[in-house]
Amino acid sequence: MNIVPYTTICKRPRRLLAITLTLVLLCAAVPIGLTRADGYRSHKLSPALQRALDDDYYSCVWSDASRQTLRILIQTVGPVSSSLLSAVTRARGSVVRQFDSINGVLVELRKDCVLDIAGRSDVERMTADHLSQQSASHLETATAADLVRTYNSTTRSFTGLDGSGIGIAILDSGIMPSHSDFTDLLILSRIAASIDIVSGNSNLVRFENLLHLSLPILGTNKDGYGHGSHVAGTLAGRSIGTNSSRGFGGIAPNAKLIDVRVLDNRGIGQTSDVIAGIDWVIANRAARNIKVMNLSLGASSSESYVTDPLCRAVRRAIAAGITVVAAAGNFGQDQSGLEKYGSITAPGNDPAVITVGAANTHQTDARSDDSITYFSSRGPTRSYSVDSSNVKQYDNLLKPDLVAPGNRIVAAESKDSWLVSQYPQLHVTGSNANAFMQLSGTSIAAPIVAGAAALLLQKNPGLTPPLVKAILQYTAGETASSNIIQQGAGLLNIDGAVQLASVLRTDISTAVSRGTIHVGDNLLRAGQTMPIARSTIAGQTFSWGGYIFAGGSHILAGQDLFRRYQAIYNPALVWVRNKVTINETTAGNMQLVTPGVINADLLCGSSTVFANGFALSIGIAAGQGITLSEGITLSEGVVVGEGITLSEGITLSEGIAASEGITLSEGITLSEGITLSEGSNLGEP
Repeated sequence: MNIVPYTTICKRPRRLLAITLTLVLLCAAVPIGLTRADGYRSHKLSPALQRALDDDYYSCVWSDASRQTLRILIQTVGPVSSSLLSAVTRARGSVVRQFDSINGVLVELRKDCVLDIAGRSDVERMTADHLSQQSASHLETATAADLVRTYNSTTRSFTGLDGSGIGIAILDSGIMPSHSDFTDLLILSRIAASIDIVSGNSNLVRFENLLHLSLPILGTNKDGYGHGSHVAGTLAGRSIGTNSSRGFGGIAPNAKLIDVRVLDNRGIGQTSDVIAGIDWVIANRAARNIKVMNLSLGASSSESYVTDPLCRAVRRAIAAGITVVAAAGNFGQDQSGLEKYGSITAPGNDPAVITVGAANTHQTDARSDDSITYFSSRGPTRSYSVDSSNVKQYDNLLKPDLVAPGNRIVAAESKDSWLVSQYPQLHVTGSNANAFMQLSGTSIAAPIVAGAAALLLQKNPGLTPPLVKAILQYTAGETASSNIIQQGAGLLNIDGAVQLASVLRTDISTAVSRGTIHVGDNLLRAGQTMPIARSTIAGQTFSWGGYIFAGGSHILAGQDLFRRYQAIYNPALVWVRNKVTINETTAGNMQLVTPGVINADLLCGSSTVFANGFALSIGIAAGQGITLSEGITLSEGVVVGEGITLSEGITLSEGIAASEGITLSEGITLSEGITLSEGSNLGEP
């Protein structure tokens, strides 16, 4: 998995690009000549790890080539045993790190011992530890954040929702602590805690030496790359501006920031660094009141969300009550300029996270001209598992979940930022602690949604992570021309989301954890009714979309989604088609959704994923969906609905489609190689 910060920037030097393409070509090999026993064991290996066993040059991306060792994430059946650790040592391997968010351990292991370890009954999955790399202001007005608070220029304080009291963990390249964007009313830093994970990873030096990269000394600035500070500013910057300037304020300008540095001064880390960062966030969530976690990065993994270690880690965080927001990726267009479907990356391919695509506001506050950026990754997810017959079983989940502004967004610029040093045109204004730059990408759209989640939790601390996600989807407004795997449920609408959150009970999360709330119980606060499903932003009134994604491939609608408690709002529960797990354990017969909820699958026609979001919303409002009389119940592995449908000439073979100018990707074009560039542009016009 290649973790990348999803910011589109201009092209890297041709030398680096050549290395990237070479690695991609070398990744095509697969193990051959396996015995029957070896074939069984190889099914436990991720696709990238299988390739690494067959190709020395490819494997040296994350290993010591001279010693023929690989850095591998081993996931186990149950807790990691001392027997496994001893087996690794006997194989002349070493244990690098153990994890809390997954049953797993990071090891360095000789290539010729990998299949032996894979043959152990307590080993479930082995995944390569891939090298990784980063995925009222205009924002406040365009997202309607300005409608839920006011700013007093005399006292320099906010009234209303500004993220106060909410801790937001940002897993990125660090945050510049002295930047003016990250102070509070008393000019004190709002960075409540910092942890540097990536600096302890000496393995990265081998990769950076391979590419002849030199790292600047951090000094007092903890973000030499510049990506993390911009993400933090987009999410929670306090640049208010003056009477003659709008400023570049973020969505939750009084939230507490938790700086978890998992990418270095070139924006590079490894999957294990990110998982270790997630471990730290889970362990410190209570002490720091961490309610939201933002991952503006991603992995070009083709492994199913079920076993992908990064996906498993974020699911553990969600089950612990943390709302996780992830970038969708910047792979929405192929090198020929064709729109590319199926390009969502991990952990955005996980059904439990809030996956965010990027919209282009065209620098206007009104929504009438908003569009989906060409670079924003499209669904459905194309990660897969391989069954016992060696047939790929694709996840095919509906993603992204929604979109937010992600084109030419201005926010904090880190001092001596490597990004700005390489691309001076990114700089917009100011200097040192008051400098601002612009970036484009789903990396920048994700923290906008993370900030919105913080506002919802400030308004109603009883919301569970799945309920936050459902509220954001239900209240979104669609662009007129986009389908649901381009825009998800539509454009972020903070005004509508706050309206809906405010009428719900404030004890839901506590009741779920105590087991005192049941499917069908009332969710509305005493004396409250469902709000009118309309919002007005920048003088334009629009209806909410009124639907959510559920079960991986289903579309549900109707006010009963929020009038009554649904089992899918339990953060430990994951439902995908005919499988439900609770805390990673398969659940038995249970009711998932109550009667009265609308099944909107049939409104999408024979090609669910290409359904126009605006038309779908109108159909639901017109009462064209099917109201469930008995809800949806998991019974003997059968659920209501036909699941996701892919048609209209879309070819699922070999990841290539040649119909109507559409490309369907089996993951990322630069499959399992090192990604040194997330795009070739500075944003759309």
